[in-house]
Amino acid sequence: MSLIQNPYLYKICSASQSREGDRLTIEEFGLSGTTLMETAGLQAAQWISRKTGERAKGLYLCGKGNNAGDALVIARYLAMHYRHHCTILMVSGEEDLSADADKNLALLKTLSKQGLEVRFIEKLTEIPDIKWDYILDGMLGTGLASELRSPYDQAVNWINSNRQESLVCAIDIPTGLHADHGRIMGDAVRADVTLSFGARKLGFYFNSGVDITGKIVQFYLSFPTQYLESTATVLLPELEWELPSVIRRGEHKYSEGVLYIIAGSEGLTGAAMMSAKSAWKSGVGAVFLISPKGLLPIYESALPEIIKMPVGNSDDTFFSTAHTEDVKELLNQRNGSLLIGPGLGRRQETLNFARDILSKFQGSAVIDADALLSIQQAKKPAEASWIITPHPGEVRQLDREVSDDFARLAWVQKFSSDHGITVVSKGSPTLVGTREGPLYLTGYDTRIFSRAGFGDVLSGKIAGFLTMSKDPGLSSIHALLEGYRKASDKMGNEPEVPLEPQHLL
Repeated sequence: MSLIQNPYLYKICSASQSREGDRLTIEEFGLSGTTLMETAGLQAAQWISRKTGERAKGLYLCGKGNNAGDALVIARYLAMHYRHHCTILMVSGEEDLSADADKNLALLKTLSKQGLEVRFIEKLTEIPDIKWDYILDGMLGTGLASELRSPYDQAVNWINSNRQESLVCAIDIPTGLHADHGRIMGDAVRADVTLSFGARKLGFYFNSGVDITGKIVQFYLSFPTQYLESTATVLLPELEWELPSVIRRGEHKYSEGVLYIIAGSEGLTGAAMMSAKSAWKSGVGAVFLISPKGLLPIYESALPEIIKMPVGNSDDTFFSTAHTEDVKELLNQRNGSLLIGPGLGRRQETLNFARDILSKFQGSAVIDADALLSIQQAKKPAEASWIITPHPGEVRQLDREVSDDFARLAWVQKFSSDHGITVVSKGSPTLVGTREGPLYLTGYDTRIFSRAGFGDVLSGKIAGFLTMSKDPGLSSIHALLEGYRKASDKMGNEPEVPLEPQHLL
């Protein structure tokens, strides 16, 4: 069952899923393609008018399909209602247009004859040498499957070379960007804004997509939810309000369980401290840091709010199999969850220790950082619930066939499904694969997380939420949303604009 109760708002679809949603809405639900195009074009025109004001100068580069049809509808509304000066170039001519594109071109020509400021040109060389307030890319949509060919490659190059201070808006997806894997097909429009209709496209978030789509502005069409199958659900900051809370307040500090953290080694104590502090701030009743005794003086002064549980003797500064039985006894003292891995180190005896602990611990565990090297040798107990948090390099250590971020998406889906493990795959984007099946994807720029320590903070937050909620998927999502909000504040980023329908005239 999906964690998101209103999935249409957040769906991310492949090109084929988007086209199938269009087809079913038109053929089975009975809404015409013209109606959908008018709805999309009107909303986009309103958005552009708010950005540019009245009497703005817009250049429209259009192809032959429905992407062009959308652009022509936008031009019509802006010319009629906002007195925009619209210059239209049908990049590959006016022959063999889709039915809706042909119809909307004819409507624009009629308005041009009636005195509206709509001008038609036939070649790139005829584009006036003026400052355009905005340039609209309505050339190619989600159907692109091969590298750009003439004349579209020249048109893309013209936009990228002559944009100056113009606002470059792509209709549905920038021309030249593959709608699924986000790779550039020869060349692609570098958009400031992508005006996305219906569902978001996978290609927005993978490979080059994150850099060339610009700001994604989502508009809604009348797709019944059941007609839109999706690959993933997007995680945006405002989604937090759609989710059940993970915070539970017990009668006393141990009533909701405790969190055990096995972390740290000589030279890597900072990772243990950051994860412990983050877990404590999540609201969990008690955090127990299990540590080699030789590191205890460091933690005593730095972590007054954390309960320390040393093992071994004062000469021990890393975990080994000699500590296994003592740690097992500590984990059995109170009901709780486990975070293992931050700053653990990669000595073989430490990895053997982590393997033995994970093979016996029957509760909920978050496995991070160095402990991930042990999971392929560890045997997961049937009663255990695991969350693993690999970054892209650690994913490749688990599966060397994962070549890029789009391949990482397929790996997360398969690994979480095959093993019944929640996967939080850090990177750009960050992916959450759940045991129940749904896949979630961060809809914001997660490159702000690519700093030392953010992974430790994230794992601590996930583990704290998991201890309270007992829900791996929900805990992971809440931790990502909270982590984004706090990281954005520290780095001075502007808050995300809420995802909401654009109102019609």
